[in-house]
Formats: sequence, structure tokens, C-alpha cells
Amino acid sequence: MRRTPNFTAFLLTGGLLGLLTGFFVSMFGPGDSTYDGSSALGFLGLIGAVLGVLVGGLAAVLLDRRA
Repeated sequence: MRRTPNFTAFLLTGGLLGLLTGFFVSMFGPGDSTYDGSSALGFLGLIGAVLGVLVGGLAAVLLDRRA
């Protein structure tokens, strides 16, 4: 019996971890007077979530090919 990874779980987990990473970078990273805190938080959170979904999807595909 072939066990395949649950792609939805990988994508959601990657997105959540990326979102949290983006939030932490915006809170504790270097400040910029050009942008206010909420716009930096939203922008970096969105970028982190997209990158996290991509990494999670890549991990799921690689694990699926190995199985």
C-alpha cells in the first residue's frame, strides 16, 4: 500500500509558518520610517505566507515522489 503525503496539510502548515515568520520579521526586524508598522506587518506576512505555501508544496511533492 502506497502512502502519500496530505498535500493540504503541507500547504496550510507551510503558509502558517511563513505567515508567522513574516510577522516576526516585521516586528523585530530593522525599522523603516517610510512604512508604518501595520503595512509592513501585512506585506511581510503575505510574502511569508506565499513563500511558505511554495516550500510546503515542494516538500509534499518531493515526499510523494519518494514514496
